[in-house]
Amino acid sequence: MENYKGYWISGSAIPSSPYTSRCWYAHGIVLKSRPNGFAVEVARIQDDGFAFEMKALVSWYGMELCRLAVDHCLPLP
Repeated sequence: MENYKGYWISGSAIPSSPYTSRCWYAHGIVLKSRPNGFAVEVARIQDDGFAFEMKALVSWYGMELCRLAVDHCLPLP
């Protein structure tokens, strides 16, 4: 998880099926911190269009999807 332009973003990999770990899909979450200390989920991104074999690559791709969402879809805090 990292801070990006006032939002907390996280990218991860989820398996394409519960019985194999050979293909992974990208998943990302964008959170916004509130003044009272709580965090609110403002976006959840999942790309089922591309399946990857490298888990680290998929996690990076999930982070990039979150950065795109913050840059082009969410207002600046």
